[in-house]
Amino acid sequence: MTDLPRIRVDELFLEARLTSKRHIVVEGASDDRFFRAWATEIDGGEHVVVTSVERIEVPPEALDALGLNDGNRARVVVIACHADQMSVNLRCVADRDCGHNVDDHEYTTLMWTDYPALESYAVDASVLDRANLLSFSEKLPPASELLPGLAFALRELFAVRSQNEHLSKPKYDAGFKHKNRSLTSFDVAAAVDVTIRSAAAMYPRPEATDDPRTYAYGHDIAELLLASHGNALKNKAGLAGREAVENALRSALQAVGSYKDEPLFRSLARWVAA
Repeated sequence: MTDLPRIRVDELFLEARLTSKRHIVVEGASDDRFFRAWATEIDGGEHVVVTSVERIEVPPEALDALGLNDGNRARVVVIACHADQMSVNLRCVADRDCGHNVDDHEYTTLMWTDYPALESYAVDASVLDRANLLSFSEKLPPASELLPGLAFALRELFAVRSQNEHLSKPKYDAGFKHKNRSLTSFDVAAAVDVTIRSAAAMYPRPEATDDPRTYAYGHDIAELLLASHGNALKNKAGLAGREAVENALRSALQAVGSYKDEPLFRSLARWVAA
């Protein structure tokens, strides 16, 4: 959470109306930094102002009116809805997650990530190899070896998340029963709450041939890497926890730059340049 003072929604809307700035509202501080870095490399990027929703006062009753539970994602949706109703020309970017509520909120001002979250774009061989080179001290296997197992474990978790919108944080370590902690042996039933373990095996899985980014739920990526390669990441690469690993993945994503060709970022770039 930033120490900067919060602003009201009406103040944000007034700023967007009275200036030539292109305002983009995102879910959190790490998203804020990522989009600011992206803006430095596009036409008109100097006019972009990125604001984390954590800096904006969103009244609880506004969430209730849309039937949303409190959370950064929901607050972004509320701001997008009000901006759309009031014809305020800004953009709000929210995590797609597992797709819950996405179809219920379609506004010109609201854009969903192409995949579950920003980190999902990093589940790509070139990005994982760049992260391994720059931040993981080359202590992880090459992406050609790492990605199939990571995709399997992510797919298993996504299947459970899709059927349980408010899933408690999995116990990732518990999903590895073998000493070698192979991602291909990840047991999702052992990692989730006992009340849904028996049902977990029955949930439909995304097709294994699909792009793994589509079922790479944001925080699961770093947590699985830490659970399966924790010694290498923590003790040899100096990455203490999930946030550090996610920062490394986002930095590698920026370095590779392929994400800029994805629909969300192409659309945003066109809007900024218009």
